[in-house]
Amino acid sequence: METNTEAYIRYDPTKENAWVKAIISSLKDEGKDYYKVASKQLVTMLLIVITKKANKPFISETQITWAGVGLMNMMGNKGGIAVRLRFHDSYLCFVTSHLAAFTDKTEKRNQDFTELSKRLIFAHQPDQLTSYVSYFWNNGGDEGVSFVENNNVIRDWRVEASIYHSDFLIWCGDLNYRVNLSESVIKSWLRQDRLDVLLEYDQLSIERKAGRTFPMFEEGPITFLPTYKYDPGTNQYDTSEKRRAPSWTDRILWKKSRVDSPEQERLELLDYTHCMNMMMSDHKPVRALMSMNIRKIDSRLQKKTYDALVQQLKESQDAQPRGEISTSYVDFEKVHFLEYKEKTILLENTGRVLTLFRFLPKNDEVNILPPWLQVSPISGVLAPGERAVIRFEVMVDPTISAPLNRGEQKIEDILILRLENSKDFFISISGDYVPTCFGVPLEQLSEMTVPISEQATQNLQKTKPASNPSQSPSPVLNQIDLPKELWKVMNFLWNSNMFRIESLFLYHGDLVISTYIRQCLDTGEQFDTNTLLGNQDSDKLSLSELTLKEESVSKRSLDKEAISANSMIDVLVAFLDCLPDPVIPTSMYERALEASESVDAMNMLKESLPPFRRNVLLYIGMFLRQAIDHAPSSVRKERENKIVELFTVLLRPPVDFKERNPLVAKEKREKFILQLLKSLKDQ
Repeated sequence: METNTEAYIRYDPTKENAWVKAIISSLKDEGKDYYKVASKQLVTMLLIVITKKANKPFISETQITWAGVGLMNMMGNKGGIAVRLRFHDSYLCFVTSHLAAFTDKTEKRNQDFTELSKRLIFAHQPDQLTSYVSYFWNNGGDEGVSFVENNNVIRDWRVEASIYHSDFLIWCGDLNYRVNLSESVIKSWLRQDRLDVLLEYDQLSIERKAGRTFPMFEEGPITFLPTYKYDPGTNQYDTSEKRRAPSWTDRILWKKSRVDSPEQERLELLDYTHCMNMMMSDHKPVRALMSMNIRKIDSRLQKKTYDALVQQLKESQDAQPRGEISTSYVDFEKVHFLEYKEKTILLENTGRVLTLFRFLPKNDEVNILPPWLQVSPISGVLAPGERAVIRFEVMVDPTISAPLNRGEQKIEDILILRLENSKDFFISISGDYVPTCFGVPLEQLSEMTVPISEQATQNLQKTKPASNPSQSPSPVLNQIDLPKELWKVMNFLWNSNMFRIESLFLYHGDLVISTYIRQCLDTGEQFDTNTLLGNQDSDKLSLSELTLKEESVSKRSLDKEAISANSMIDVLVAFLDCLPDPVIPTSMYERALEASESVDAMNMLKESLPPFRRNVLLYIGMFLRQAIDHAPSSVRKERENKIVELFTVLLRPPVDFKERNPLVAKEKREKFILQLLKSLKDQ
């Protein structure tokens, strides 16, 4: 799947559809008897569920959810996807994930597993036919559900379900756990065919035995070679300069059955191995064949239950549904960019009959909710005396921040909650959005004389969007010609000490530090050296910052200066990626790709840019050029490759632009960055 920066926030279904088609076509009779139940792509991850068409009438309640645990603990370069469905009367759940990379990041991988267990949540429709199954999940005897609750997750499991609320749960993917030995030692044992020795140092096995990760899962015996890392197109382990140590990064596990579950309801593993003939990747895929008995409720008992329910409804048809909510006001208070907040209210059925509830769109509106708000559950059924926890979640991401920054929208709305055949509740949603420099046009930022957090909303809305850029002042490269936020970040990075850091550009920084940097850009505060070097006093942190600090990744392999520098790079890339119009205007996208053919063409393009945009492009380009030229020789080429990959955010096509071949387009954007850097050499 795509791994470039653009793929982190823009979804392209081309490869997802191609994989679905290829898999179905590979089945018997070109897959004529099969169909896709569900599929979902999250950057580099893709989960597809396929079954026979004959099973279609028996599959229901199919739901998909996903969560990112990558950059800032929410980007999708690392994360997971889950599909939950009901087959006959059994619930099946499939999870795929891509966890943190690198040998020394075991603790982060364990943390990613816990985060995904907590955040992969589905809506659950109560069903009398399977209510006894829900009881077994929620009575404290299910290890997976208990794990989620012990990690401070409070949910109403009557109307929601975790991945563990399933009869069968299969978790697969690039879990990225490594072997705690050097590359040469591992290969020596492989030559002796001593997999048993290597498995003693397998991180996943060690962590599972210690109960630190996947404690409620089982895995079949590993009798196959490590699946990572190979030279693509071969069966030869990595021969590049990095020489990654072979490891079993790709795994398939399943949730253990309850001790008290009948033997016939348990999963049986029939085969577990890798696919050495797959040459497309530096990983070798793994596959597993499993057998499971599916629950099917006796139809006669089902009809008896149905008839009893109909009779109950007839007897209560004259009764009036009644309900109460705990509050009509939901106030999120201050809401920051990319900050997740959650509030809840209680809805109680105070009547004597079943009560149906649902949220409705307001008059003349199609959508029930504004884009910055999510509500769960959106509808449901309550028995007499039953309560439902209704959760309201707000998060402003780059796709919706612009109108909030301009003051054109507010965190403010009225929701209509209807009790069928009864009254409506009107729930007031409010919040105070704190403007951010992320997502504000470059020209507008450059005109601001005070930080965006001090800019009155009405003034921000009325700020003139930069007079004609072509009439801007002389394109001298200095702070005055640049948005102060951009200058501030690059001024921190632009010195020989930073350029000598070997890991610069090659790794992500720290979530806490990235959040601190972003707050400084929004408030205008100067960067505090102690904070950036990791000496932050926790007593001075807000509650939300303390929460982020607990989730921050340990950086034992990097010194403090390197962590701060790479955190600053993360913020710089995110800032450029969030611009409504990139540094190279979208209107000049095709011309920019043509300029990648030669230095002369590149110079002509730079001259044709509006002076202000040209200043910004040259400033960033010269910074990147010097970062490469002054890099330690051992990492210079790797740094250049990473810069080319990351800074394709400087240009992107218009929204309505159709890429004929996304892979070729990606290569052209990278070629543009290379040509830009070449044109600035020796300047």
